[in-house]
This record gives sequence, structure tokens and C-alpha cells, in this order.
Amino acid sequence: MLDPEEAARFHGHKGPFLAWGYRAARLAEELLKPRGLKDLVCEARLPLRTPYTCILDGVQAGSRCTLGKCNLRAEEGDEVVLVFCSGGRAVEIRPALDLRALASEGDMEKAFYRVLSMPQDDLFKLIVREG
Repeated sequence: MLDPEEAARFHGHKGPFLAWGYRAARLAEELLKPRGLKDLVCEARLPLRTPYTCILDGVQAGSRCTLGKCNLRAEEGDEVVLVFCSGGRAVEIRPALDLRALASEGDMEKAFYRVLSMPQDDLFKLIVREG
């Protein structure tokens, strides 16, 4: 996994959508504790346009899920929903805040660091499924 600064270099800039995807991926890793390189899978439903797709780069940087290994899949959706699965367990992660509002504040770098420092409960709505 990359750290947040490396994630921003990979992505090309700092912004709240990247940071949100990164934090979601780190949370999924923490909750699901995947064992191997391909043990974690993410299915993302979101608008397939920027800035929403920046979330996908955050997921790739923050987890073992990548488009190249085919354990990250993205499909068109009206809302942002990430479903991470590993070892028969799953966690569904949705935004608990308006990411577009953060981005519209004008300073993308400031919004990036704000998302990185926010409490988890202010960022995410979670549904954890066992078995």
C-alpha cells in the first residue's frame, strides 16, 4: 500500500475524492484483514466520470485492489458504493458527507488533508456482513 502522499503522486494531484477512496480502502483492509495479494476484492458503483473516478485511484493506492489484477471492478451508478469482500466477509462503504461540497471549497489540497484527518464516522456509512 502507498501512503497518502504517494497516493497523490500516483494520482497526479491531491483532492478529497482521492483521499476518501484511500481512507475507505484502508478501513476495508483493517476490518477484513485479507491474507493474500488477491484476497481482497472491491466492487465499486459510482458515476464513471471525474471527480468520482478519483475514488478508484484512492482505492488502488490504499489496498491490494487494482484494475490490473481484476480485483477492482467499477460500474456505473448514481451513488458512490464500495463493497469490499475477503474470506467470506464483506463491508459496504458509502460516503457520510458530501464530497462535492468539500471539492467546491476551492482548495483541493486543503480538502485532501481534511478528509485524511476527519473521524471515520464523519466519512463513512458502513454495513459489515459476516459469513
